[in-house]
Amino acid sequence: MRYIRLYGAFVRNCIRQAVEFRANFFANLVANLAWMLTLLIFIDILFRNTQSVAGWSKAEMLVLFGTYTSLRGLSNTLFYNNLSQLPNSIRTGTMDFILTKPVNSQFYVSLRYIGLDDLGQTVGGLFVVAYGWAILPSHPPADPLVAAAFTGMLACSLALFYSLTLLMMTLSFWLVRLDNLMILGDMMFSIARTPIDIFRRFGGGVFFVLTYILPLAFIAALPVKMLFGAVSPGRALLEALLLAAFFLAASAAFWRYATRSYSSASS
Repeated sequence: MRYIRLYGAFVRNCIRQAVEFRANFFANLVANLAWMLTLLIFIDILFRNTQSVAGWSKAEMLVLFGTYTSLRGLSNTLFYNNLSQLPNSIRTGTMDFILTKPVNSQFYVSLRYIGLDDLGQTVGGLFVVAYGWAILPSHPPADPLVAAAFTGMLACSLALFYSLTLLMMTLSFWLVRLDNLMILGDMMFSIARTPIDIFRRFGGGVFFVLTYILPLAFIAALPVKMLFGAVSPGRALLEALLLAAFFLAASAAFWRYATRSYSSASS
């Protein structure tokens, strides 16, 4: 309950900040929507020259893109922007003060700020999903179990998003500058908005790595394939749960190891 109250205080402070700097809030909101519109235009141009990409139609690609965009917007809102500040916190010594606070350092570093202007990306992504679903030539039969499995897989996707980002940014404790690593991370996560079947052409090894070693396929592509009936819901959800639990535990263990090894910026 203490952490729930603390997170509530974080949210209230961020709302006050957004209200105080309204121009900045709306400018970021428009920028996020413009980025999403640019990618939608790219998809439209792509499918004017072909009927499918790796077996995915335009409607299916829109559902995939919308799903990824919504998850990305939610991750930016909750934790991604927080973790991107980690290298600077370590370099400037702010981490010294964080570690002395009477609160779990991983909780504080991950959730201190809430990027409310990124919620527009989440909402926009949901509209893209709805539009893509509406223009599907044939809809899969409605199944509450599939819908529940899809929701569970999206929760696992968000957990994988968080775990992979935390693992990457925790390297800041040993490497001096990791600002460019966030750009590399953005490029890596952008793979998750593409049909995973594309990578079968590079061999089974690449497909296996992107599915189970670096599980980008579970962020958006496999949940959407399951929604279309191309993947078994039970097996997909079980694998997603196991991967999410493993990477959450691994990222938390790596964070604890890093903070124990940290000797402050002044030493």
